Amino acid sequence: MNKKNILNTVLVFTFLSACTMDKADPLDNFKDWAIYKGDKKGLQWSELDQINTKNVKMLKVAWIYKHGKPGGPSMYSNPIMIDGLIYFTSPTLDAICVDARTGEEVWRFVSADYNENGEIWTGRNRGVVYWKGEEGERIFLFVRNRVYAMDAKTGKHITPFGTNGKYIDLNYDLGKDPTKTSVEMTSPGIVYKNHLIMAGRVTEGYSSSPGDIRGYSAVTGEFEWIFHTVPHEGEEGFDTWEFQADETYGGANPWGGFTLDEERGWVFCATGSPAPDFIYGGTRKGDNLFGNCILALNAETGEKIWHYQNIHHDIFDYDNPPAPVLATTTDKGIKRDIVVQFTKMGLTYVLDRETGKPIFDTPEVAVPQTIINEEESSPTQPIPVRPPPLVRTHMTEDDITDISQEAHDYVLDIFKKYDTGPLYTPSNEKGVITTPGHQGGAEWGGGAFNPNTNIIYVNVNEAPTINRLVPFYDSNSDDAPTELKGALIYKKNCTACHGVDRQGMPPAFSNLKDLKISDDEIRTILKQGRGNMSAFTQLSKSKVNDLIAFLKSTGEEYEDISNIGQVKYSSDAPFLVDHEGYPGIKPPWGTLNAINLVTGQLEWKVPLGEYPELVKRGITGTGSKNFGGPIATAGGVVFIAATADEKIRSFDQATGEQLWEYKLPAAAYATPSTFMLDGKQYLVILCGGGGKNKSPYGDALVAFTLTK
Repeated sequence: MNKKNILNTVLVFTFLSACTMDKADPLDNFKDWAIYKGDKKGLQWSELDQINTKNVKMLKVAWIYKHGKPGGPSMYSNPIMIDGLIYFTSPTLDAICVDARTGEEVWRFVSADYNENGEIWTGRNRGVVYWKGEEGERIFLFVRNRVYAMDAKTGKHITPFGTNGKYIDLNYDLGKDPTKTSVEMTSPGIVYKNHLIMAGRVTEGYSSSPGDIRGYSAVTGEFEWIFHTVPHEGEEGFDTWEFQADETYGGANPWGGFTLDEERGWVFCATGSPAPDFIYGGTRKGDNLFGNCILALNAETGEKIWHYQNIHHDIFDYDNPPAPVLATTTDKGIKRDIVVQFTKMGLTYVLDRETGKPIFDTPEVAVPQTIINEEESSPTQPIPVRPPPLVRTHMTEDDITDISQEAHDYVLDIFKKYDTGPLYTPSNEKGVITTPGHQGGAEWGGGAFNPNTNIIYVNVNEAPTINRLVPFYDSNSDDAPTELKGALIYKKNCTACHGVDRQGMPPAFSNLKDLKISDDEIRTILKQGRGNMSAFTQLSKSKVNDLIAFLKSTGEEYEDISNIGQVKYSSDAPFLVDHEGYPGIKPPWGTLNAINLVTGQLEWKVPLGEYPELVKRGITGTGSKNFGGPIATAGGVVFIAATADEKIRSFDQATGEQLWEYKLPAAAYATPSTFMLDGKQYLVILCGGGGKNKSPYGDALVAFTLTK
């Protein structure tokens, strides 16, 4: 072979190799965005650098897609991109596929078409799952308790699949009556080989369903394994609960999703609070494994590898919101696999991935104890020395808002009426101002890790709440009036969101004071859930009727049914806010933070977001409550939306300096995505509005790219 032929052969081989690399599994690279949060380790990181600190200001809208049905709840979906197609979900729980180059709709899977009565369901959903096997390419869509499989290219429903040949029904396989369980998928599952691993959101009251983790076949939808997050008798952790007769135990669910270490074959998740999860746990005394745990499980069998409990006996609703981040740091040439868990407390737990042991000193610290006779709070909690807390963990009078004298005086009057204390101060009947509250610290958006610098970026909230225990007697006197029975059911199940006075916190939690909907509509909502509310299938027909009678009553405060029986508590947990509804603590109320995972030091902190109406009054630098996560790129930028002011922003990774912002069609309480297509780097974000910041609803998917 002559030199020319040799050269041609080399060139052809190089070209084919490059093509092979380009066609590699998109789940294994950082150039596509083929999985929720970018990759299976949840790094929210991209190696793309076409968009960088020098040219990010040149980003312009490439296209906008509108699904045509703006309305609640908000869109939290993190779009994925495979082979030039973008997949995401709508508030009506449809799966939508659009052309990544143009934004034109390719197909739409309308979930209502597959309901028995064609009813449109709504719900929160953070994304879909892509899987490729011998059977072809599939998209898995999560519609409340159902998991549908569809062809990735056409959107065609794949059958037979799942519990009934049509879908996986997650109310089954829990060892309980499926008509009395309520499981709702809000975050996508994850796939290891041919195993689809899932959990979900459950109700948070006394009759909650278990938050068990399950594995199913991605091929057939057949149930494969289960890990009980509330241990059964004979299982590890059973002795950490004081179970009571006639009580239902549930919760401890990893509603924030999963991450995966494919090399080890381990799946990771972080569980939430055991139920009832709002500020009282007297019916579930003990440490309550595996609630509030970081878990490593064998992805093929569900067998536990290790666990780390970061809150013992949670009575604060301090769920672990995001899935753990599986980062690898490099220090003096030595690599270390770690697990990073962000929390509502503003604490960051950094664990060795192999052992689950903390990297930084994390002593068991003595914490305040309950004054409620029926409760037994944990005497200690594990609190890391490093990284430092990302939010204030004890509100004093000096921390009261200072945005105006009127605001300060208003909050001061409220502040003096209640107790306060350091982190993990238990609630009481008087009420305790808790900082951070149950929407404080990190949320489901998680963190974005740059493997080249060992820095992780995370957004947090500062939003104090007033946690108050509401006593009631758990008796069921047959001769009690229907309205009184309904009042008991309401207190047990509804006050945490809708308040003792039924006023709620619209639009996230509806005002139930003067309901204008029919009894049948109420029954449907209780049976199926709606928007932010899970289904309450555990309520019998008679209890539903009793509850309706109470909801339709005058609203007078009813006495307890009797003074006979076990005293229990529900919760009332409004936010501590000023006369205009802004947080009652000094700004900033929302920040973006950079943490060095080798040193455990905070590199920088900057306010995230603003309130335009306050800016007009000269009040700046407040930050805002934020919901949704950041992404980081090799271009040196962090992208994040998440704020109430309807903007997406970019920040310099090195300094925290804001480099660019754009006013979106609606607020984006979702995590953006980025990918390369036809030599162009795109940035995409879903703009659904609504949500916990009470923003106007939207229906747009917006794509950005550079202009010359």
